Amino acid sequence: METTRMHLSSPRARRLAAGATAGATAVALGATIAAAAALGAAPANAASADVTDASLSWSLSNEANAGAYFGGCNFLSAGVAGNSGASAPWTATNPSPGYAASAGNVSIAYPKTAGGTSTPTFATKCQAGDGATVRPGTTTAGVLTLAAGTGTVDAAGGTADIAWDGGFTVAFYGGLTYWSAEDPELHVAADGTGELTATVSGYAASRDGGSWAPLTPRTVHLATLTDVDVTSSGITVSPDWQGVEPASATSLNKTNADWGSWPADFVDFQNETGQSSYWYTSGANDAAAKKPQPISIAYTAAEAPTAEPTTPVTPEPTTEPSEPGTPEPTTEPSEPGTPEPTTGPTTPAPSISTGGTTTFTVGDSVPLRAEGLPAATEYSIVLHSDPVVLGTVTTDADGAFATSVVIPADTPAGAHTIAVESSDGTAVVSLAITVSADGTVVVDPVDTTTAVTTGAAVNTGGTVSGTSALPWIGLSAVGVVALGSVAFIAYRRRVTQQD
Repeated sequence: METTRMHLSSPRARRLAAGATAGATAVALGATIAAAAALGAAPANAASADVTDASLSWSLSNEANAGAYFGGCNFLSAGVAGNSGASAPWTATNPSPGYAASAGNVSIAYPKTAGGTSTPTFATKCQAGDGATVRPGTTTAGVLTLAAGTGTVDAAGGTADIAWDGGFTVAFYGGLTYWSAEDPELHVAADGTGELTATVSGYAASRDGGSWAPLTPRTVHLATLTDVDVTSSGITVSPDWQGVEPASATSLNKTNADWGSWPADFVDFQNETGQSSYWYTSGANDAAAKKPQPISIAYTAAEAPTAEPTTPVTPEPTTEPSEPGTPEPTTEPSEPGTPEPTTGPTTPAPSISTGGTTTFTVGDSVPLRAEGLPAATEYSIVLHSDPVVLGTVTTDADGAFATSVVIPADTPAGAHTIAVESSDGTAVVSLAITVSADGTVVVDPVDTTTAVTTGAAVNTGGTVSGTSALPWIGLSAVGVVALGSVAFIAYRRRVTQQD
């Protein structure tokens, strides 16, 4: 607020004006702070931050990586495949471009039981990471990764907008029917809802080798999302499935408690490719194979731009100047050698999470996100009590990582622990899981293992509560208003006595 100054001729008038200005300024400041207290302070990190390294990892579904009764298997391929010219299994040379484990920003990897991944080839695309050929009912658990996504995220506001440049192809029955998706985009709104869209293309086909014709490219939803938790280092979320009922899913079977479907416009598109029934429950026990696997996104959010500092307003003096050469002290001097305490930046406590999903099936790809660990440090992810290394990770510059691991299909029923271990075998953070006899994996909300020596609470995605600063702000407002009023009255009395 700019104060307009008038020319005042008499010293008394000038002193009165100065006192009035000081008092009014103090009262206005108090009112402003009081209003801020009533309305609530704005979030400290409300501005969006740029990301340029977003990595999206996704298996799509177990069915999309499963063994098939014809053509060997269903598989993922990097890049947009060319026109094979007919509904027939792919060969090493047809279509062109054809099978690829990497293309531009897109790559495919198969996890190994003992940890790490293998890179498939055309010859090994139907073999799991350990080399065993998949059959119907088993899966390679292939992971599709799109790198170098760019956009903005606002962890405080819960929003994100990220786009990727690149494509991938999904082939069923060795290539009898296949489709491609290009340039996915993620949008998350402040209410936690979101969508992952892409431009899809493919060929009208039938699994019996009949029709074959190019389809018109269009934009569809690869996933619709609910309760998305946008953090400063990544997002892990399970796409909507249970209870989704597209009108075009003509053979939708609801006898399974976990029945559901992929998004309606996606299923509409698959009606043309000949794959539609593989993207919703059409049988009594196929939900686990067909439902979407969790999506894991990791990124480094750049610091939001700092607001330009404002020029402080110098208040008019409210007391008569002291004798020349004798400045009035403005603060009590501190004890010699006793520096003022400062508050340094806080580091988050170590934690690990599976996002919003806590129920899986053995053989599923389970997303893991951790933070609060030392930066640029390698860890092993180990399943206990009989140790099985599920993979290795290296934390980023912020001490966080996002990855996916597969719970081995032969994991015995009972209580187990997924631990993140340092090179000396010390568990720095961990999760407790329970495996049921039917293969259901339930992640416990809070792990009780004593192997964690950091003292951090280990959970699957909770929130941290804190105390509000509003009571302090409200009291400060009252104090400033009162102080301004007292200062103005004292000043008036002194001026009156002097005149």
